[in-house]
Amino acid sequence: MSNPYLEVDKKIMAEVYTSSEPMDNLKVLCDVYGSRFPGLPGDKAAVKYVVKKLKEYGCENVHAEEFTIAGWKRGKATLEVVSPIKKSFDVISLPHSIGAEVEGELVFIGPGSIADYKEENIKGKVLMVTSEMPPDMKRMLHRSEKYMRSVMAGATGWIFMNHYPAYGPPTGGINPIIPSIGISYEDGSFLARLIEREGKVVVKIKTTDKNMDVQTWNVVADVVPKKPVDDEYVVVGSHLDGHDISQGAVDPASGAVTVMEIARNLCMVKDKLKRRVRCMTFGAEEIGLYGSYAYAKEHASELDKCRFMLNLDAAGGEGKKGLNIHDFPFIEKLVKKWEKEMVAEIPTKQGVSPYSDHWPFFLKSVPCASNADPTATRTGRGYGHTKYDTLDKVDIKYLHLAAANHTRVLFRVANEEDWKPKRKTAKQIEDFIKEQGYDKTVALADQMREYIKKNYKEIHPETKEWMERGGAW
Repeated sequence: MSNPYLEVDKKIMAEVYTSSEPMDNLKVLCDVYGSRFPGLPGDKAAVKYVVKKLKEYGCENVHAEEFTIAGWKRGKATLEVVSPIKKSFDVISLPHSIGAEVEGELVFIGPGSIADYKEENIKGKVLMVTSEMPPDMKRMLHRSEKYMRSVMAGATGWIFMNHYPAYGPPTGGINPIIPSIGISYEDGSFLARLIEREGKVVVKIKTTDKNMDVQTWNVVADVVPKKPVDDEYVVVGSHLDGHDISQGAVDPASGAVTVMEIARNLCMVKDKLKRRVRCMTFGAEEIGLYGSYAYAKEHASELDKCRFMLNLDAAGGEGKKGLNIHDFPFIEKLVKKWEKEMVAEIPTKQGVSPYSDHWPFFLKSVPCASNADPTATRTGRGYGHTKYDTLDKVDIKYLHLAAANHTRVLFRVANEEDWKPKRKTAKQIEDFIKEQGYDKTVALADQMREYIKKNYKEIHPETKEWMERGGAW
């Protein structure tokens, strides 16, 4: 099959596979700036570093866009069994947990399928649920959904148990309503066996966290063609923030450095580029998609000119570098053609979920996709969202593969003259969300606000602020 961009592909591939730049950048982001969690010094410092590097690569209009979010500061968390034995455990608070103390009977529902959140079994008790996907679910049942369903079943405390051995307690954002903690597989399993043996187990959770506003940033940089044919543009992005307990090397920094590498390589072939490519890192994804929502709101008037958005969250982890295309069959046909043209492997599928930075763009009807390996069989995060997501987990061959595939796809998206993915109407977006099984999920936050108004005699001040703020997080 002929390749109209053979010389461009050769230049990109030669540069990608002879460069250590993405790993060099990853070492700085992880070893120098740490988690880059919003509100910590490493966040702002990492933003400045990314801006500096993108300018060096030859990008234009490079800048950081500041915005304020509902941030969070970690405090010490404890979990004790008070009856029928006395025992304490190493646990961590989940981001946006309130600081509070609660004592109650412990209930364990395993992976926590939707049917398991029954008020008669949970109300007034501390609920423990694992991070595993329930075997009866055809779609992802995210931590945040498990949490909201637990609150609306009357749980007074929440324990999120890792279903992977030897990875320690998991973290992950929730809402500031009840004290919530992560526990390891081993300690959670002990508690589950204790319930099975003794019948009734009473535990006490104490958290000392603080919710407060903090500032964070999106980084914006443009690869501008020497002779643009029109004012349409393409966006590629990954969030920069990790969770505060970890370097967040795979999730998300491997994706952030892939975006940087794409920018570097596109700058080398911009004489052949027809349309602008906007390369971005988003802030505060892990605790609420704040950066992508802020960008979609601030730049709403420009999005009708955005022909495509590619989300590269954690794109440099293990696996094939394909695409989950968010219900745009026309794009999949093009990618299949390009796959042969590029002599590459780019597996594809169609679907969407509301848990990463493509989501605000999808809701605005921007054609979009995310890095994915549709052939993968492993489920769950593994060491993701634990303290073990560190630099040593990243193999440069996957950074190279991500940059090689996605740079060339984005170049073709920017240059494609027969670009015809139809923008979705609000009804079509709503219907596809329902088809994917998330129509009830996206309504849960507002339902939880109503539940709290009706059922809570006393509402924590930080919960009140969350209720007034609106939004899903």
